[in-house]
Amino acid sequence: MPSLSVIGDSTALRLKYIRKVIVYVESESDVNLYKTIVGPGYDEFLDFQKPPEKGTGCGPARAYVEKYRPANSQIYALLDGEAVVPEKDGFTGLVKATASIFSLNRETGILFLADHEAENILIRQADIVSSIVDQVTLANLGRRQPDEVEMAVDEIVQRQFEGALCKYTSYRLHSDGKITGVLAATHLDNLSEADTLNLLQQRVSSKQCDWQTFTAELVIVQRVVEAHLELLTPAEKIDTKRRLADGKMAMKIMQKIYNIAETWQGALARKVALTEYARRFRQDLFTFTNISVAA
Repeated sequence: MPSLSVIGDSTALRLKYIRKVIVYVESESDVNLYKTIVGPGYDEFLDFQKPPEKGTGCGPARAYVEKYRPANSQIYALLDGEAVVPEKDGFTGLVKATASIFSLNRETGILFLADHEAENILIRQADIVSSIVDQVTLANLGRRQPDEVEMAVDEIVQRQFEGALCKYTSYRLHSDGKITGVLAATHLDNLSEADTLNLLQQRVSSKQCDWQTFTAELVIVQRVVEAHLELLTPAEKIDTKRRLADGKMAMKIMQKIYNIAETWQGALARKVALTEYARRFRQDLFTFTNISVAA
């Protein structure tokens, strides 16, 4: 017999008797990507869902866990890595993350990607250079050179890495009440360094934050990242920048430059599912959610 407190809440009743782990995520795209990465054969143990309530970003998924987890310990949320930045020790945790998933406090049921967001997984794990080289007609097959594409991808990632540092800075300032909102897409257009700086100054001012306050916090953010990068090999540095860059913006620019339809993302997800990363992601997720079947 359910407790009186849940009788009027159909969601609570459904979750009470579903008898498997429910992981709430930020979007339907996340649902599809994570299901693909985990692979078939685990539906009886695990279900990814997007909360039906309206809202953007991590808000709805986090709210569902806070509401329903106290009565059901099988309720979790898996949020983009950027969502952890405003929390105490969150930014350092993201920068130094070594597993595919991490948590600041396992008791809360709130988990975070070790990537800025889902698109970073595609960029890092789907052999993005080869995928771009092959996204051509037969008539143009072989015209895109892997080394040239690699250089272009690195340039795109570097710019969106710098943009992400600005976004991380605004997250931290916003949590302290020093800026009204979070900066996004500050480096989307291929502007000169001077024009990018001018646009960034305008964006910061429009959110009621003075430039000195913003730059002082940005320096702190940069130092945390640079200190970590100094410990890495050249290949690890490249991978870390691809992990921390604004993945959605980087993906959008790659698609625009190479005239690739967004539908290629499905093929990228399938490639990720065949990698060692998929096994590690599944194993990390099962460990955090106490799923005891072999990962």
